[in-house]
Amino acid sequence: MRGKVFFLLLYFVIFMPLLIFTQVPIILKVLFSLNFMAIFIMSVMYLFKDRRYSPILAAYIVFNFLFFIIAPMLQIHEVFVTNDLRMPTKLIYKDHLMIKTSVFILIFNIVFFVSYRYFISRKVVLKPYKKDKYLPVHLIVLFGVCLIIFALNYDYITTEYIEHNYKVNKEISKSALLLKEKILLMIPFPPFLLSVYYIRKTKKKSNNYYLIIILSVLFLVLLLAIKNPLTEKRNALGPIYLTIIFFVMPKLLNTNFKSLLFLFFAMVIVFPTISLITHSGYSLEQLKNKPELLFYQLRNHGISNTFTTLNYDAFINFAATIEYVEGDRLSYGEQLSGGVFFFVPRKIWTNKPISSGEFVGEYLKKEYGDERSFTNLSNPYVSEGYINFGLLGVVIFAIALAYFLYIMVIWLNGFDPLKIAAGFYASMHMLFFLRGDFTSGFAFLSASFFVILVIPKLYFILFRAALKKQSQNAE
Repeated sequence: MRGKVFFLLLYFVIFMPLLIFTQVPIILKVLFSLNFMAIFIMSVMYLFKDRRYSPILAAYIVFNFLFFIIAPMLQIHEVFVTNDLRMPTKLIYKDHLMIKTSVFILIFNIVFFVSYRYFISRKVVLKPYKKDKYLPVHLIVLFGVCLIIFALNYDYITTEYIEHNYKVNKEISKSALLLKEKILLMIPFPPFLLSVYYIRKTKKKSNNYYLIIILSVLFLVLLLAIKNPLTEKRNALGPIYLTIIFFVMPKLLNTNFKSLLFLFFAMVIVFPTISLITHSGYSLEQLKNKPELLFYQLRNHGISNTFTTLNYDAFINFAATIEYVEGDRLSYGEQLSGGVFFFVPRKIWTNKPISSGEFVGEYLKKEYGDERSFTNLSNPYVSEGYINFGLLGVVIFAIALAYFLYIMVIWLNGFDPLKIAAGFYASMHMLFFLRGDFTSGFAFLSASFFVILVIPKLYFILFRAALKKQSQNAE
């Protein structure tokens, strides 16, 4: 109880100096304060009322506090301090645009909160999970499949080690890349989680038990050889590694308080500090020999400067989306269709819409940028709702997200290890999903669900069908 109270006080320790000392117009400070109170109330309910384990809501809370309160307040403050109206994406600051953006985010948060509380209040009967006595056989077969996949893709994997993965990825289409990276090379992931689940749930130490321990180690080695910082982007590695940690050492993140505490410190304090070090201009050797260089960096630049970079552009990209709609039109589902049907190759769907992040990036480049402008921007989930259907889209997308979170909470509190894995993976992926753009977030999440849920369950169905047929033939 005391730890939760101190943690909630930390919200005010961070927010109040921003409210008092940043040069932000009063009306915007009021709106940021309202959004802050919405997130704070959500956190209080989450920590003291929710009985179900729901790390995915912790991700939603941390994302909003970081990307829609801390970052935009510091970015707007930077505009007034430097007298430069250009924001990190080159968008020109306008009072009415920032106000509209804050109002729509507030509406989204309120609708989401009310919808989520309604869904989560429903009673659910959880079905028991029947342990598969053939699991050791399944794991041996799946390990063989994984070895074949690794062998067939050996040249591709080793090339990623030698060259930067971005260079390798440019050589194949996005659809082929998604199939290879997010599905084919992720296949060792679910059998490893199943093997860990079996080990943790099995009390009797049989030959199968020790066999599965060996298989779990082999799966992990294979997985880490394929998915590591040399072959994969950070935003994709996080959910994978954290899901592994959750299954191997569940007590580290098995409560709402632990989940919120971990994500809060990781995203609000640790990552910005790491970013400050990596972008300091000093080598690790220099920092080791002269630690005072880091203190110089902290004193003259500070962690808060990290929040004024393009890494925290969600709020201003939503503002850019609103500005585009004001001058042009809503897409009425056209942009959304490109995200929902991400799997359709552009060669077949020739006029397939580009992602909303790229779309807004192109708009900013045309209006405010130059030939060097970067167009592959993020665009938050709430912005996707707005660019498609305006205010109605903001409301609909808030309800849809609340229902999705509710389903993930049900999975996480159930007994099916694959659904638990999918629910936790989605929780850790949610920060990336909410930041956007929708097409990338939805495509990666769909591919992960296909690997974690569909492929293993399809294999089990085929195995049972083959077993049944064999039994009928024997009769």
